[in-house]
Amino acid sequence: LFSLKPNFFDLEHDTSLEFIEKMKNLYPDVKIIFSYHNFLNTPPNLNEVYENLKNPFTDLYKISTFANNSIDALRVLDFIKEKQDGKLIAIPMGDNGSFARVLSKIYENKITYTYVDKKSAAGQISISDLTDVYNFKNINENTEVYALLGYPVDQSISHVFHNNEFLKQNKNAVYIKINLQGHELPIFFSYVKKFPFKGFSVTMPLKEKVISFVDEDIVNIGAINTISLKNKKLVGFNTDGVAALDAVERKIQVKDKKVLLIGAGGVAIAIANEAVKRKANLIILNRDQTRAFDLASKLQCRAYSLDKIEDVLREGYDVIINATSASYQEINLVPPEYLIPGTIVMDVVSKPVETLFLKHAQDRGCLIIYGMEMFINQAKRQFV
Repeated sequence: LFSLKPNFFDLEHDTSLEFIEKMKNLYPDVKIIFSYHNFLNTPPNLNEVYENLKNPFTDLYKISTFANNSIDALRVLDFIKEKQDGKLIAIPMGDNGSFARVLSKIYENKITYTYVDKKSAAGQISISDLTDVYNFKNINENTEVYALLGYPVDQSISHVFHNNEFLKQNKNAVYIKINLQGHELPIFFSYVKKFPFKGFSVTMPLKEKVISFVDEDIVNIGAINTISLKNKKLVGFNTDGVAALDAVERKIQVKDKKVLLIGAGGVAIAIANEAVKRKANLIILNRDQTRAFDLASKLQCRAYSLDKIEDVLREGYDVIINATSASYQEINLVPPEYLIPGTIVMDVVSKPVETLFLKHAQDRGCLIIYGMEMFINQAKRQFV
């Protein structure tokens, strides 16, 4: 194979140095990559692994380790940033490491592996996405980084929307998605200021949990969907409520209208606050009735356990908003026979676009609002 004189030849780290020296002498123009692979985890001693790879006959050194979580990927990215010696290729393998493959270009990671038609390893990003979505060729040491935080984030289209916006604005920035769970937040935020992060979108299930990590919460409603880094401070705010109610009020003004809100999590908290602010007659329904009652008590509105939904629907309503994740699993929490023709029905879930809830509502003659409309509304307000 060496006789074919490829530009690069990748050899595993257990290859004898005698063989490498021989090949280098025979084919001096072929650049040799000396590789360490760990398909189980990302070891804590990356620097030791790197030093053990070094030898007089190799041009580049590759360290590919499996990222069991996004923290592993951040450790690899931090290692790339620390070295920047022109010889290192470091790759966090697996889906949790995908975002670091994009960001590694900021620190001149020598090679990024991609594919045209079929992945050769989990976590690889297609060449079309790298070029058309992430604008990879223009990423450099001055690129600002924005990210979606949540779990799971694979269904989100936020990276497509925001990167397209950055391109239209001619802004040197990139937006990536990071799978992150609540227990990982302390370690994650200890890494944040090491990298050129400028802002975060926050999705389920972290909208309430991130509050304790911001320096300032300028909305103080109990949920954050956006964090901005300003003057080295983490500032939290929320664009969900305004986004949802703006979408509703394109069809009907909510003042004095009966609005049924299903859910009491992060998205629902923001929508509930905005609905009350706009003087809607709000009723909250939630599986965990304690959460519903607590939120209703703060906002001075009515609340019920979700198992009372049929009784509430019989009373009539003007607007129903599903602010739960049920539609991700194609679960409809609202009995279709109680949907009233001509009323407004909204689902905050943007993917699938036509949720089971909205299909039933449309069949019943309701006026529907897709989650995509809310998504675009809130996304436009995040990083302006």
